[in-house]
Amino acid sequence: MKTFAVYNFGCRVNAAETNQFSQKLINEGYTPMAKEGQERLDTIFINTCSVTKKANIESVGLIRRLHKKYPDTKIIVSGCANLKEIKDLSNITVLSNSEKEIKLQDLNCEYTRKIADKFSHTNRFLLKIQSGCTAFCTYCTVPYKRPYLWSLPIETAINTVISANNDGYKEVIITGVNLNQYTPGFSNLLKALLEKTNIQLISFGSIPINCIDINLIKLLKKYPKRLQKFLHIPLQSGSDKILKLMHRNYIKKVILEKFSLLKNLESGLSFGTDIIVGFPGETDADFQQTYNLCQQIGFNKIHVFKYSPRPGTLARKLFLESEKISKDTVKQRSKKLRLLNVQTTLPFRQKPEKKS
Repeated sequence: MKTFAVYNFGCRVNAAETNQFSQKLINEGYTPMAKEGQERLDTIFINTCSVTKKANIESVGLIRRLHKKYPDTKIIVSGCANLKEIKDLSNITVLSNSEKEIKLQDLNCEYTRKIADKFSHTNRFLLKIQSGCTAFCTYCTVPYKRPYLWSLPIETAINTVISANNDGYKEVIITGVNLNQYTPGFSNLLKALLEKTNIQLISFGSIPINCIDINLIKLLKKYPKRLQKFLHIPLQSGSDKILKLMHRNYIKKVILEKFSLLKNLESGLSFGTDIIVGFPGETDADFQQTYNLCQQIGFNKIHVFKYSPRPGTLARKLFLESEKISKDTVKQRSKKLRLLNVQTTLPFRQKPEKKS
């Protein structure tokens, strides 16, 4: 009996791909690892991440540990980490992200409960609908690691969700590298899945602010029980100056307008976001604008990331050239945001007066 194990770092796109890789191995006659740390494995797959320096270090560290523990096991490595240090190690095969996706393309993003991932036991299925990014936000390495664009056709997505539903999955989590670049249209996909499948709940890894349009608002209003009430909307900053330096293609005014539309639904929605603290050039005033925006919107969850200068990015050049923000300042700003809970603030938390 051939056995395998998989390890995943990073985003839910990676997790969806790792699930598909597990299914691919099962289809080839492999059996998942019975217990963590078992002595013999035939194949190991590791999907890596480099969104931060820490993620890259952890990815490479695990590869080295598994290589040492399983010197005779075939180890397949993919993802976004810098793998130059390990590519010449014996028994390790490195797949680029594009090679990995070509290997998985015949699955049409399907997998079964046999993979026994951390989501399946709660009946949640990860549906990857998009890959690649050409936005080139100045802090991000993803466009260098996934520069090609791919979108799952809507009809294929419908069939995949129907298969997942028939397999016992009750919730579909939609994910993609950059959903702004999902070519059939994010709202069009949601409408089709809601109308043509019986899946009980559709939720999201995260939704870019520019995916929130009037069509999405209409769907949230029409299907309040089938669309997740928690929306994670990464903003990164509340300062127009910093958003411009990051190459984010929106401004604070747009953020407030979109959240106003969501809040006016009065359907019990709650929100999360990602914020980068200590981006090169971020002044106390810039940070205060971010803090004020988060306070005004009233997020239930804020993921705070300390800026990490990634190799080859434009922001790293800016980081080297600009005045350094002290570690204590970054730490204080991070702590202040993490302590920020949902608050009752105008204009969003106040119900409008009824007209007589």
